[in-house]
Amino acid sequence: MTARRKLLIAGALVVAALAAAAYQGVRSAVVYYLTPAEFARRPDLHGARVRLAGAVQPGSVAKGDGRVQFTLADGTAAYRVEFAGPLPDLFAEGRGVLVEGRLVGGGVFQATQVISTHPTEYRERYPER
Repeated sequence: MTARRKLLIAGALVVAALAAAAYQGVRSAVVYYLTPAEFARRPDLHGARVRLAGAVQPGSVAKGDGRVQFTLADGTAAYRVEFAGPLPDLFAEGRGVLVEGRLVGGGVFQATQVISTHPTEYRERYPER
């Protein structure tokens, strides 16, 4: 085997290793989430760590002792969420949130993280005069 051929093979191996590392990095950075309805149809994921996205139901927020409870829904299914920790500034009833955690006993979703989302459409804050 010639030196040139060995160099080409070594270069190809380095490129393949870099491509594999880049693929793994992108794959681990992708964040998947389920809606409450999708999660309800996946009992195999109950108890596993997942992310759910939905809206905070109006009138469902209860705060006390450094904890907050609220209902996360998507119009089809709903889950009671419990979270201990600071809430994001944009957290409010009727707004979209992304919660990360797992379903525990009694059908309660124990969240370890709550992330507020914002609407995808712009609404003017003040009406024209």
